[in-house]
Amino acid sequence: MIRYVLLIIMLLPLVGETTFAANEDPVVFTEELAPVHFTEDGRIVGIATDIVRSIFQEVGLRPDIRSYPWKRTYINVLRNPGSFVFTINRTQDRENFFQWIGPIMHKRTYLYRLASRKDIHVTGPDALHQYTTVVILGYALTKKLEDLGLSPAKELIITRNKKEQMRVFLRGRADLITGNEFTMARALAETGHSMDEVVPVLLMNEKGYYLAANLDTDPKLVERLRLANTKIQQQGVVQRSIVKYMQPLQGSPHTTVSGHHAVGRHSGD
Repeated sequence: MIRYVLLIIMLLPLVGETTFAANEDPVVFTEELAPVHFTEDGRIVGIATDIVRSIFQEVGLRPDIRSYPWKRTYINVLRNPGSFVFTINRTQDRENFFQWIGPIMHKRTYLYRLASRKDIHVTGPDALHQYTTVVILGYALTKKLEDLGLSPAKELIITRNKKEQMRVFLRGRADLITGNEFTMARALAETGHSMDEVVPVLLMNEKGYYLAANLDTDPKLVERLRLANTKIQQQGVVQRSIVKYMQPLQGSPHTTVSGHHAVGRHSGD
């Protein structure tokens, strides 16, 4: 834990200082992770984006949503009072760094293998040492796998984003990939494939995605946003947003992914 805090402190000067006036629209940081939140035609959209906008709208605010790579997004929200971040996993390591709103949507995160890779047998976390898993830099699940004893020098291949992660996996350079029912479906569809071609082998997390606020954000506003989230959850906003972004993926064309054995250490792209 200490090394992650030290890393954040070391990286702080690398990110431009931003100050927010009290009368400005709240700044909300996110990343590119389709279909949860992503940029399309110059506008940030997605399942969680619709939900977050609805939450702020419920309290009479319009969020200024800004998308950056995850590590920069995470650092930005830590250093800017009054700012927010979504979507973020609520973990023990992060608990005291934020004020939490949510969960705003539920998901199940798995390790997946190609359906064609019937040689892969994962009966539990201990079996992961036999395979390589491609992960994303700075993600909570990446740290969880490291805590289980998996090493970037051996079992883990660390990438910068979902597109790069999927490219490594589909090229057979990793045995397993992290993802959930939303991000995997979209990433596969974008490369001409479908969920029929992957198999979940180990459930890693079934907790929800959160909206989180910088610790110095007005607690009264945070509480209003929590109540707003409860209200929009009851109004069907989440399900409508899921249908809106996931239904077009149901008929996505796909081709067969070739399976390649990828045990051991691999170089990146």
